[in-house]
Order: sequence, then C-alpha cells, then structure tokens
Amino acid sequence: MKREAEPELMNARNQVMAYAAGDFSLGEERFIGFISQFLRKKGISLSSDDLIVDLGCGPGNITERLSRQWPLSKVIGIDGSQEMILRAEKNKELNKLKLKSTEKIRYICADIKKIKLMEITAKKQIALLVSNSLIHHIANIDDFFLCLKKLSTKATVNFHKDLRRPDNKEIALELKKKCAQKYNKILTNDYYASLKASYQKDELKQIIKRNHIDSLDVLEENNEYLIIYGNV
Repeated sequence: MKREAEPELMNARNQVMAYAAGDFSLGEERFIGFISQFLRKKGISLSSDDLIVDLGCGPGNITERLSRQWPLSKVIGIDGSQEMILRAEKNKELNKLKLKSTEKIRYICADIKKIKLMEITAKKQIALLVSNSLIHHIANIDDFFLCLKKLSTKATVNFHKDLRRPDNKEIALELKKKCAQKYNKILTNDYYASLKASYQKDELKQIIKRNHIDSLDVLEENNEYLIIYGNV
C-alpha cells in the first residue's frame, strides 16, 4: 500500500478530544515495559539527575506513564499543537492526586523540528528520548532524525514507537473496522489516515541508514507497530 501523508499537527478540538478520550493503555503499557526492560538489561537506572523527554506528547498519556515508571526523574512533554498541550496540562491537573510525581512533569508547545536542547533544559543531556505515534506525522521524515541528532548525546537512549503501514488496503480497512468497534468515527478516521501515513520496517531502516544513524535498530511488534530504539 502506497504511503499517503497526513497533517503534521492535530489542532482541531474535536480531534484532540477524541484522541484524549481513547483508551490506548494496553499499547502504552507494553511500550513502557519494553523501555524498562531494555534499560534494565543495559544496567541503566534513572535518577533525580536524569531528564526524560517525550516528543509529540499529545495529551500526555505516555508522559505521565514515564513519570510513574521513573518518579524521581524530570519529564518534559513537547508537542506542536497548542490544543494538545492544553489537554495535557488539564490531564496533569486531574491526575494530581493519583500521580504524586506531577510536579516533575512540564509541557512545552514547540515545533520539534526547530527546538534546541538549550530551550528544553539547562542540563547537558537528555537521558531518555521517547516518542509515540509521532513519526508518521512528520512531513519530511529526515527532519525527525535531525531532531534526534540535535537533542541526543552518545548517552541518550532513544525509543520511538509508531504504527506500521499495512501491506495492502484490504488489511488497512480490516484494521479500521476493528477500530470502529471500540472508538468513535473521528478517532477511527484519524487512525485510518495514520495507518496510510505510516512506514514499514524496511523503509525506516533505509531512512536511518540515509541519515547515518546505523546505531538505531527497528523492531516490529505484532505486525502492527514499529519501535526504533538505541543510541544516536
């Protein structure tokens, strides 16, 4: 199935509300579990001296999960959509009682293609750089990897999860049908658009090679998701 790009940002309030209301907990838990397991295997532990950054944070789902998993570390969520950041701030306030580490979460509305490390933190490095369902939104995919290079040091561990584009339209439509059984029309249509805008494993590996970051690897999860991980 040929890739079809979609808009970089979710600025429409109805889109933001539909996304924020969706339950993506199972996939989010698996993603955090994958990150945690990888860090344990590498003997990496995150402390109060470490900074975690969530690119394309949306309403803050992954940002808050990162903070729960590593409550001592400061976590910053970045998104280019003002509506998404407003929703993330609202969620942060709503979850204040059950998430004791909310004071360590900060949100920034910024274009990740233009942002610099000094604009995020005075620290010398980011310990953990994460994104979820962001890659397919980037108009020029090379901009995403340029951003990783700008924000990462050799010590920064990267984890970036996204949808995998189906092999053909029939599979995509079947996935859309399954989505419609659980979510509303707005979210279902956005999901289908995201499927069409996503990449396949071989495509991402070629793009990584083109950007001279061979240290990053690509993992396929359940034939529906891709995870780029490693050091830049």
